[in-house]
Amino acid sequence: MNYNHKKKIQIRFGDIDIMGHANNGVQLSYLDLGRLDYFEQVYGQTINWHDAALIVAHLEIDYLSPILLKDNIEVHTCIHKIGTKSVSMTQNIVDTNTGDIKTKTNQIMVAFSQKIGESIEVPETLKIRIREFEEVIIG
Repeated sequence: MNYNHKKKIQIRFGDIDIMGHANNGVQLSYLDLGRLDYFEQVYGQTINWHDAALIVAHLEIDYLSPILLKDNIEVHTCIHKIGTKSVSMTQNIVDTNTGDIKTKTNQIMVAFSQKIGESIEVPETLKIRIREFEEVIIG
């Protein structure tokens, strides 16, 4: 899979647990940072998430190898499918020195309106901008 978006992550001392590696919960924060940066880059501005948000409805995660304090890592993000009300996203946490995938995920994000309190169709503007950013299967 081709990843057009990469976000460098700074590992902080407080991210490291007693085992000497980045805590699994902290890694979810790394993914959040990558996801937010992805959408801001694709959309070209800060998104008003109160109008229409994409929320994580399903997450599969594999912790393949530990992330250590001195590792240099990036979150690689790609949307590979857009549906009517959802998008399918893949994110990997990658060691930039070795190219090894430390953590890999598959996610389904659902378009949601906070105003009406239910799922909505993925906004057309966002679909267009995602298509411009990367080739995805629409439908």
